[in-house]
Amino acid sequence: MKNRPAAICDRSPARLLEWFERNARDLPWRRGYDPYGVMVSEFMLQQTQVETVLPYFERWMARFPDLASLAAADPSEVGKLWEGLGYYSRGRNLLEAARAMVGKGYNGPPEDRDELLRYPGFGPYTAGAVASIAGNREVAAVDGNVERLIARLRDVAEPAGSSALKRAATESVMRMMPKGRARAFNQALMELGALVCLPKNPRCGECPLEDDCLARRRGTETKRPLPKRRPATVKIDAWAVLWRHEGLCLLRRRPQEGPWARMWEIPWFPRATENATPDVEAHARELGLKCLSCEEMGTVRFSFTRHRVTAWFVVAAPTEIFSRAPLTVEKIEAGEWGLFAVQELSSLTLPAPSRKCLALMEDVFLMKASPR
Repeated sequence: MKNRPAAICDRSPARLLEWFERNARDLPWRRGYDPYGVMVSEFMLQQTQVETVLPYFERWMARFPDLASLAAADPSEVGKLWEGLGYYSRGRNLLEAARAMVGKGYNGPPEDRDELLRYPGFGPYTAGAVASIAGNREVAAVDGNVERLIARLRDVAEPAGSSALKRAATESVMRMMPKGRARAFNQALMELGALVCLPKNPRCGECPLEDDCLARRRGTETKRPLPKRRPATVKIDAWAVLWRHEGLCLLRRRPQEGPWARMWEIPWFPRATENATPDVEAHARELGLKCLSCEEMGTVRFSFTRHRVTAWFVVAAPTEIFSRAPLTVEKIEAGEWGLFAVQELSSLTLPAPSRKCLALMEDVFLMKASPR
C-alpha cells in the first residue's frame, strides 16, 4: 500500500483544475482553442520554451492563418518562417501534415488521436495534445513536464524519458482525468510542471498537489525522475569555409536526412591542422578548385545530436571564376553544391551555424571598414 495512486487520484484533480483557472498563462493558442492554432503551437513547442515560440507563432498565424493556406505554401517560405526556431524537421513535417489533411478533405486537423498518428510529425504526445486540447478528447498528453510531475507525485524511480516512466505517467493521467475535462486537465498538468514542479528547484510550497505528493512526503522530490541516460558527447574541431569570388558564394546542400536536412550551408569539415592553408587547399582540391587565399574570421560553436563542434570560420578565394551555370565539381559525401550572390544569402533558410558564420564575417568586415 506504499504507493496509493487511487487515493491520490481522488483528491488531486479538483485542486489542480482550481489552480489552473487562477494561474493559466494567457497564450494565443488558448484563445478559442482553434484546432489548427493548437496544432501549430504543439509542433513549435516540441523541445522549445513558450517564450521562444510566442513571436514565431504570431508571425506564422499572420502568414498562414488556416490549414488550407499552409497546405498551399511554398516550402522555402515555410522554412524561412521557421528559421531560428531549430529542429527544422518540425516545420517540414507540419507542412506535409497540412497537405495530407487537406488532401483528405479536412478544413482543420482531425481531433481523433489515432487518426492524427497517421500524419508526419505526430507522435503519441503531439497527437494526444492536439486531440485533448483542440477536441477535449479524453486521452493523455505526456510531455517532459508531465513526466516529471507524475514521477514526483507517485515517487516513480525511473529515468526521465524512459518508456517505463512514460507508461506510468500515461496510466496515472488517465486514472486522474475528470470526465469531460481533458482539455483543462492536460494543460493544467503541463502548466504545473512548467511553472511550479521545476526540474532543479521545485516550488513545492506553491503546489496544489503537495499534500498528495509521495516524493515530497519521502524527501525524494529532487531525485525524481532519475537522470536521463545520455550517450557520451563527441567533440569535433572543424573548418567552416565560405568560397567567395566576384560576389558569388559556394554553398553545400545538406543530405536528405539528419540535422538541417536539405538546407544550404557554409560547408565544414574536420580540422586536421592548426594552420588553415593546408586543410583549405586540400578541401579545394576535392572540389576541383584551387585556393588563391584564405582568411580566418574567428570561431563559432554549435551542437547537433550528441556532437559538439568548434568551427574555425574561413573566407577563401578560388582562382577560378564562378559562373551561374551549375558548378561542375565531383559529388562528395556531403551532397549537392550551389552558387548564390552575396545579397541572396539573407533570403535563404540557413542552419544556425551558417548564420553565425555570416554574422561573424559581417562583424569582421565592418571592423575593417571602420575609420581608425
